[in-house]
Amino acid sequence: MKSKFTKALALLLAVLTLGYIVSVGAYAAGTNTAAKSTTHALVLTSEATAVAIGRTIQMTAKVSNVDKQPTITWSSSDASIASVDSNGAVKGKAVGKVIIKASAKVDGKTVTGEFAIDVIKNEKPIQNYLVNHQVLSYQYSYVDDYYYTNDKKAWQKHFGFGKIYDIASPYLLLEYDYIRIFFTYENKDWMIQFWKGQYGMIFYGGEVGVYNRAHSEEGVNDWTFYGCAKEEDWLAMDMTLYHQNLDGEYVREFTREYDKYWWCTGFKNGHLREEEPADELRLAGRITFKSEEMAQIVYDGLLECGFKKGKKADHTAIDTVYKDGKDLHYSWQNISEAESTMAIKVVGGAAVTAVLLPLFAPIMIPYAGFFLLMCGIASLIV
Repeated sequence: MKSKFTKALALLLAVLTLGYIVSVGAYAAGTNTAAKSTTHALVLTSEATAVAIGRTIQMTAKVSNVDKQPTITWSSSDASIASVDSNGAVKGKAVGKVIIKASAKVDGKTVTGEFAIDVIKNEKPIQNYLVNHQVLSYQYSYVDDYYYTNDKKAWQKHFGFGKIYDIASPYLLLEYDYIRIFFTYENKDWMIQFWKGQYGMIFYGGEVGVYNRAHSEEGVNDWTFYGCAKEEDWLAMDMTLYHQNLDGEYVREFTREYDKYWWCTGFKNGHLREEEPADELRLAGRITFKSEEMAQIVYDGLLECGFKKGKKADHTAIDTVYKDGKDLHYSWQNISEAESTMAIKVVGGAAVTAVLLPLFAPIMIPYAGFFLLMCGIASLIV
């Protein structure tokens, strides 16, 4: 009996010992694997995304997950457009776009990074200033060459929005298509609005705005106002504007990167061939809502506006919306709720303008003032 007990105990000890050895081995193997799988990335930054001919900008490169930074090797995709020296200084030589490349040796392997630089004919002091500073809450991006709202700090957020703004807008040189979705969610009344069209004499672009207010049983009319969504109600989204060229092809003008916004905007220098309707513009993107329920409500609202059900996220599919969980992917081109104002402007535009401007100018200035200002600036620098 004792012999059987001793054998059983010995067997148990052997199993436990083997298990311990295996677990320690697995831990060691896992530790080694983790150490070997440490990744290194070479990240490039630049003090600007554009440089004028004859001018120089400084770029930097850093490798992640290293105790000491390795030697960086720099190169340009086309040295006749822009050259780069051994310290990362980029000098503009001819108008065009180049890719500045950097590489480094880390643990016997080569890591690389790239950064696109535009070489422009003349320096643009206004744009250079607006890259890092706000003017009426607007800034400029050399990437895709467009203006946008810095909605994170925009003072316009204190004004809210209502349908009456859109009715008055043509008399302040704003001609755009728009669509709206009204709904109630989490005991708040919401309005999500999309715009695209002509802003002033030399800008065209697009917008997506998120607005809400405390729930009310009263209906919505032209004088109903919504507040700009507070931070807890901002929605993550991206937005791309396409413009139809003379060949009929829709070309990407700019993309606002995926982030949280209450007012996502973008505006390009230029004038549409036909302001009303603005069919030569296509606005496309993705919006992530708070829940699938909220996404479904807005999805149904867009279908009621005339959108078709999309089978996938496709920016080339005209006037479609595709739902993927909490995400809605849309492509908007021809649908518009905007009333035609051409007849009014031709027949009684002067009289109507004289009446409306004193009433609505104080309200619309926060939205239209920038465009009028930029028209004057652009006439000097474009």
